[in-house]
Amino acid sequence: MLPILLGEKMADIHYCYITEQYYKDHPDLEKILDVDDSTKYNVRTHLCLNVKYCNNNILIPLRKNLGDEVRSFGRIGHSVPSANKPRAGLDYRYIMIINDMSYLRFDRPRITNRQTAIIQHDYSIIEREAIEYIQSYIRVANKGRVERTARFRESSLINFHKELEIKDATK
Repeated sequence: MLPILLGEKMADIHYCYITEQYYKDHPDLEKILDVDDSTKYNVRTHLCLNVKYCNNNILIPLRKNLGDEVRSFGRIGHSVPSANKPRAGLDYRYIMIINDMSYLRFDRPRITNRQTAIIQHDYSIIEREAIEYIQSYIRVANKGRVERTARFRESSLINFHKELEIKDATK
């Protein structure tokens, strides 16, 4: 179950893990995190956004080393540091769209209380940034310019053209 947004305040935030079965059932995925390391499939924490973008469930991975959240070519994530992981953050480049909930596990997140507090506090900002990233990707993809645009060259959204109703869908 995804969280419910009440006005501007988040009622509940859910974290999830994508099961290994999803990756087995979708072996042609490109430009995803951990593509060559299936041991991480069941353990990477994702923030399950309360966003139904084009009727799709949006999942944003939390990475230990996001680096700079804003690069010379634009925003690629949201910083969510902890004492032991000062460069951690949510990475919009590796957003996944998974509508079949059987591929998701809603276990207790393996993140610090500090990170949980940052996500809770910044949730509306994260939501806005993620939607902007997706909308910008769609505009670029509809022009056939993903590979020529630094911000999206490594985007896992390339796997979800059908879900995002991208005109020149290659997937």
